[in-house]
Amino acid sequence: PSIEKKADKETVSIGQVVKYTVTGSIPDTTGYDQYQYIIHDELSKGLDFVNDANGTALEAGATTVNVKVAFKDAGVTDASTAPTTATLDAANNRKMSLDLSEWVRANQANKGKEFTVTYYAKVNKAAVVTEKNKAQLEYGNKPGETTTTTPSEAKTPTYPLNILKKKKGSEDKLAGAKFKLYSSEADANANDAAKAIKVSPVVAGVAGNYVVDPESSTTEFESVASIDEKGYNLHVNGLAAGDYWLVETEAPAGYNKLTAPIKVTIEKSTDAV
Repeated sequence: PSIEKKADKETVSIGQVVKYTVTGSIPDTTGYDQYQYIIHDELSKGLDFVNDANGTALEAGATTVNVKVAFKDAGVTDASTAPTTATLDAANNRKMSLDLSEWVRANQANKGKEFTVTYYAKVNKAAVVTEKNKAQLEYGNKPGETTTTTPSEAKTPTYPLNILKKKKGSEDKLAGAKFKLYSSEADANANDAAKAIKVSPVVAGVAGNYVVDPESSTTEFESVASIDEKGYNLHVNGLAAGDYWLVETEAPAGYNKLTAPIKVTIEKSTDAV
């Protein structure tokens, strides 16, 4: 037996909900008195399990997360009632297990038929470009002597935007330049703050570093004189691949601000892991 995990998005922004689909097939358990068939999944630290496509958060202390198990082909009749929740690990609520052992044994009339397991996760502020998530299948006819498959990984990277604001003709970095970022050229030209991408307020000690935050009311971010050992002086993390427009809303004292939005394109890297 094997499984395959896929995501419904190739890249993500912080705050988005990702739908994951794991595909498997009913194994032949003929001749076995018992059979283990358990799907394990562990999310990266940049993702949190949620209960639906709307991103409904799990309740505090929740021990389960909603899942949907269904046969892929129309007309296949489920011989049993599939589980509707998976169990979360008590020590790590980004690890879940879905025990389908009884269900696959009850569905031997459908052996070989493909089924899907769908569930959801929301991208959080810890997300980085290296986001990847893996699902594994544990199977066997003897508890304690089961086999675990090679992980099936679904890659859902999120990207940073690094900005270098410097004096023309010099390598001197300029602090105090304020910007807003838009995903629409029309909104950028109108400089409509209500349409600007929201970011977390700057935190003491990490000035110049911002994170996309749909729950925030902050839409403006500001360059600093220096970010240690970096070739830029403004950093915004948590953007999906795509086109954006950068608007300078205020220039440093003694300088003129940009007269028009600058288009920025973030491309999905082929080596993102």
